[in-house]
Amino acid sequence: MPPRTSKVIISFIFAILPAIVFPQVRSLDFYIETGIQNSPLLNDLRNQLSAASVDSLLVRAVKKPLIEAKSQVLYAPYYHNFGYDEVITDGGNYQAVAAVTQNIFNRKELENKFQALEVRKQSIGNTAKLSIAELIKAITDQYVTSYSDYYDMQFNSSFLGLMYNENEIAKRFVTSGIFNQTDYLALLVETQGQEVLVDQLKYQYNKDLRLLNQLCGLNDTLTSELKEPQITITEKGSTTYSPFFRQFVIDSLKLANERIALDIRYRPKVNWFADAGVLSSTPGNLYRHFGYSVGASLNVPIYDGQQKNLEIRKLSISENTISSYRSIYKKKFDQMLFQLNDELDGTDKVKTQIGKQIATADQLVQSLKAQLEAGQVKMTDYINAIKNYRNINRNLNFVNIRILQIRNEINYLLTQ
Repeated sequence: MPPRTSKVIISFIFAILPAIVFPQVRSLDFYIETGIQNSPLLNDLRNQLSAASVDSLLVRAVKKPLIEAKSQVLYAPYYHNFGYDEVITDGGNYQAVAAVTQNIFNRKELENKFQALEVRKQSIGNTAKLSIAELIKAITDQYVTSYSDYYDMQFNSSFLGLMYNENEIAKRFVTSGIFNQTDYLALLVETQGQEVLVDQLKYQYNKDLRLLNQLCGLNDTLTSELKEPQITITEKGSTTYSPFFRQFVIDSLKLANERIALDIRYRPKVNWFADAGVLSSTPGNLYRHFGYSVGASLNVPIYDGQQKNLEIRKLSISENTISSYRSIYKKKFDQMLFQLNDELDGTDKVKTQIGKQIATADQLVQSLKAQLEAGQVKMTDYINAIKNYRNINRNLNFVNIRILQIRNEINYLLTQ
């Protein structure tokens, strides 16, 4: 991942180990698509949207008349000094009717319920957007971390190949008397340390890759080769369409809908009803009491102990809270975006400086390598040079990874 201008990915190595081969190659897009597909939270939100559509059908069904079949058989015997009062019971009640009832003049109430459902759908959809953005950010962060391990592992494995080759040369030089035994042992110790480092990087890579698979819902134990992630900053859009700010708008719409619902609750309500069937106090003459009835009812709220005013006060407090949170978040959002862009500019400059440094280190190592093989330079000078080159390369890898992380954080904030 070093810059193209330097072309320093072990360009000076003429004898390396075979590249570590993995059974499969995967990209960042693969993990993001798989993670979204396997997310239980997103599946839950999709189900909630489906349920909201069913609720809309339920609201429409409430508009229609309610038809019920009612039947009752009541026998209340009475004697001279025993039984319920006949005036109340009529001795019994035998009923078999079909009844229908419907609330009328309720258009405003139905519109309010549909609006509430629409706000709910918007809230679920916005939550889904936020969840997807958070999941993409988490997967990208873990992928970048895993790729950093993968790059370090590949680079140091190749570097180990160079050291194996130099060990063979040092052996021959010791035999011919050009190098001392201590020179060979010094290189051997450094080689053994490199072997330990490669093994540690392999373990760390496998560990982070397993975490990436778990995050994406993959039950996969195979070690994969990772493609270099390409992360570019998305174009900054209006905060109006940002799900972070959209949530404040949705919360305000919800409160406005609750205000309307509160007002509707205190309006007069009119119902009409009708029934038809048999209704009699004695079973012997049921055939003579077929009939029907129609009617209407009116409910007018008069006094509720100031409950409505208290509910309005609560809604006003909630509206002020939303406004305050939105103002604070807007300032925090702008500050975070500015800081990330500022850090990105500074990190890009550091990357340029390290690129120049590693190009110089590359030239030094190649020069010392040629002198070493000619027996014209001390082994310690060469070892120090390759250690310095390795450290510079790791610093460059760290800087490149940090640039990708910053871009990922910026893209998360700019989610539309």
